[in-house]
Amino acid sequence: MRQTLLMLIGLSLGACAFAQEAEVVTPYEPTRESVVFNARGANAPLLQGELSLPRRPDAYFTVPGAVICHPDPTTGGTMDNPVVLEIRDRLVPLGVAVLRFNFRGTGASEGRHGNGVGEVDDVLGALAFLREHPTVDPDHLGLAGYSFGSRVATMAAARAPDVRAVASVGYPTGLGEVVITDWQFLGAIERPMLFLSGTEDQYSSASNIRALRREFELEAWVVPIEGADHFFSDRGKLSLVGVQVAQFLAMHLFGRL
Repeated sequence: MRQTLLMLIGLSLGACAFAQEAEVVTPYEPTRESVVFNARGANAPLLQGELSLPRRPDAYFTVPGAVICHPDPTTGGTMDNPVVLEIRDRLVPLGVAVLRFNFRGTGASEGRHGNGVGEVDDVLGALAFLREHPTVDPDHLGLAGYSFGSRVATMAAARAPDVRAVASVGYPTGLGEVVITDWQFLGAIERPMLFLSGTEDQYSSASNIRALRREFELEAWVVPIEGADHFFSDRGKLSLVGVQVAQFLAMHLFGRL
């Protein structure tokens, strides 16, 4: 009887221990939350964004983070752009936290349009927000941008040497011969870069991007998307963009966590 009782107590304690262990490892499911943060620089405006966190084993588990920059707000670009959303939706399941936000003067973000200069401070503010977030590993940050946002992202990367990788979609080089002096900031980027450009893009040229890669000796992959224009309105091509950007960033953001 005593032996049976001890065995039952042992089983009961084992069950409790198992329940406690199961409670500890129960994963936190993906979340999205509205956030606000300040841009960098003088008179920094308050910016509106959304932080998406991936599934993780507990609330304190840190993950890599990426900022996604939207296209030109003067032509209707916002953080709700389909390319931005596609990249987010592909990155989060890979375990990367994603911050998308509206540039100054766009949506609920304060301030006025900065002509592609003030917006660099917006990106630097977004990176600072990720660095300070308790769930994000500040040593594993990346940048992605589309169209206007891709140029701004690379300009910000030139001033943020801790960014590990940069992905650009529809990099707006124009179709004419590229003017090298307009892109001098690229010389400060010594990290892996990905450039995706549709073969029918009205504002981006893969050959111009290759010229910039040669001029500044960039560690860059230039990938043409056959038949795609600047807007990636075809669902299949949009999906391809999201997959390639997400895989590229995840490949360079994970490791030595």
